[in-house]
Amino acid sequence: MPRLVGKKNNSVLYTGLAMLIAAVGVVALEYFGVIDFIPNFGKETEVKSTSTNQPVKIDRPAN
Repeated sequence: MPRLVGKKNNSVLYTGLAMLIAAVGVVALEYFGVIDFIPNFGKETEVKSTSTNQPVKIDRPAN
């Protein structure tokens, strides 16, 4: 193993890469609405079901 003698550790590189991956993950979770640290950021989602999962009847006025 004489090639490894005196070789510097790349821990700063690996730590920076891990932090970058974590930051991308947090931004993705925020964008898709899993977490909500920044209000009104990310995809707009529309809830189409009710809490009972029953269809909703909408009465429209006759014109």
